Amino acid sequence: MAEKWRKMRSGRTPMNEYKSLKSLGIPYEASFSDELVSLLMRIAECRPFFTEALSRPLKVTLLRNAKVRAITYSNQIEGNPLHEEDVEKVIKKKKITANETAKREIQNYSDALSFAEKLAVDSRPITINDFCDLQKMLTSGLLNKTQVGRIRTIPVSIVNAATNETIDSCPEPYALKEALAELWDWLDATETENPYTRAFAFHFIAVAIHPFADGNGRTVRLMQHLLLLRSGEEIVKYIPSETAIMRHRDEYYSTIRQTKKLQRLTPMLEFLAKCFCEAAEDITKEAKQILKKSLPSLEERRDAIVKLVKKKKEIKTADVISLFPDVPRRTLERDLESLCKEKALRAEGKKRARIYKLRGWSN
Repeated sequence: MAEKWRKMRSGRTPMNEYKSLKSLGIPYEASFSDELVSLLMRIAECRPFFTEALSRPLKVTLLRNAKVRAITYSNQIEGNPLHEEDVEKVIKKKKITANETAKREIQNYSDALSFAEKLAVDSRPITINDFCDLQKMLTSGLLNKTQVGRIRTIPVSIVNAATNETIDSCPEPYALKEALAELWDWLDATETENPYTRAFAFHFIAVAIHPFADGNGRTVRLMQHLLLLRSGEEIVKYIPSETAIMRHRDEYYSTIRQTKKLQRLTPMLEFLAKCFCEAAEDITKEAKQILKKSLPSLEERRDAIVKLVKKKKEIKTADVISLFPDVPRRTLERDLESLCKEKALRAEGKKRARIYKLRGWSN
């Protein structure tokens, strides 16, 4: 399995390309360490739960929670003091006692996240202009208009929002246009690579370029989300990895520094994979607990199914789904299969049009 992940790369970009990134000391080639492969496999193990096992009501709950948490913790990483409860109120336009800047950051992020998810289903390629538009939405009303939605014209540094410690210097404004152009060439060249390593590598490269006067971290985290959605990884809708990044915020900044110092993407890829993996496993556990508390027991479902058949004489899978809208379809299909094996019911017809009757009953 580990070898499978290593073979998912389409080829390495020659080192004599991306001259601007190379001259700026920004690594751009991904390699698969054993730790990274292990984390990617753990993420893959979570995927079936979100793609196969979720009922519609649980999906709605998890999507709502994911949105609130992504907004809360992506902003907390940058120093915003608001917590989930207040963030949810701001999104719903309810009044809270808080700094106006903090509230504006939350509303801006909510708008930008919605925009990113619209871009995810757009058929056209993502452009540098889209990247700038995300930053514009995030910093609207918070930054000098000359630096909103535009590549910066001033020098900046990467700073730990919690400590004000300078993590790294950033390219001078004159180098940004070429560096971004190369980053977008890199995106095109890596389109068939593993979606997680590609999105995580973009995260680091874009942070290292630091193209904006402010809002770089939030914009890049939204781009990571967007790139994974574009690659078909629907699981990311439910997984706010920002929760884990915030949990390990000091490590986040030290890993940026280490990646640049070593001139290898591996530390950042492993860190971001760890955060996504932690968040995925946390949400999977949380969702299963919600299911366990809200769902009728196996015995209750089976009794109700048999009563329904007695009442209607014959039923289809759709009837059982209507009876238990919160229970995953596959779980209900297994219930019906089990009842047939135990000879409480009998099935007639092909699977898609199958009907179920009481054993011994016929027209």
